[in-house]
Amino acid sequence: MKPPSSSKKTLITVIVVIIVLAVAYFYFSGGSAPDDMGTLQSQSATVVGTRVLSLLNQIESLRIDTELFKTPAYQTLVDYSIAIPELPVGRPNPFAPLSGAPTSNQ
Repeated sequence: MKPPSSSKKTLITVIVVIIVLAVAYFYFSGGSAPDDMGTLQSQSATVVGTRVLSLLNQIESLRIDTELFKTPAYQTLVDYSIAIPELPVGRPNPFAPLSGAPTSNQ
């Protein structure tokens, strides 16, 4: 193979320099992505806020008929739940050596 000529080396060098300068320009100028992201976030917050208000209005408009709790079928229901006793959670420091366990001093 022939070694590349001087003009090809120069052309490749110029192309590499242009690419490096373009990347550096977009990196240091910040580009337009952060502005777009800010706009998207504010639009997203507006949509979420509208959705929350809509759900809140739906919840406030709910009316529960309490006559259900006075029916004989509801009155005959029995609670069979079992109380779960409080159990110790564990050691205060799970990484501390166990008491009474031999430790090695190396």
